[in-house]
Parts: sequence; C-alpha cells; structure tokens
Amino acid sequence: MTAREPDPAFARWMAIQSLRVSGIALFVYGILAANGRAPWFEGLPSEFAWALALIGAGDAFIAPILLSRMWSSDR
Repeated sequence: MTAREPDPAFARWMAIQSLRVSGIALFVYGILAANGRAPWFEGLPSEFAWALALIGAGDAFIAPILLSRMWSSDR
C-alpha cells in the first residue's frame, strides 16, 4: 500500500476553519469579559475586553477572506 500525499487544499481549508473558530471563541470571550463574567479580566477596564472582541471578530470574518484570496488559484 502506498502512502497518500497530503492535500494542500485540505490543509488550507482546515487552517481557515480553525481561524474562524478561534476568532469566534475570542469574540465571545471578549464580550463575556466586557460584561465582567470572564476570568482573568476582573481588574482591567472594559475597553481592553471590547478590543479583544473586535480582534476576534476580525479573525472570524476578515482574515479567512484574505487567506482565501491569497491562496486562490484563479490568478
């Protein structure tokens, strides 16, 4: 039996999906921290938590689009 070669398209798809999931998790954690319901942010101002939520939203919605354009084979 021969070994299968890794598919670069599948690896790119997994990278984009994991970026989306981690961005959503970061967004939710930032919202929870802004409302005072998340650990580790109890003494910090809520602006830091909102910034964390904004970074998570960018990771979830903007970064996958940029990666897919960068990795596109339609050029």
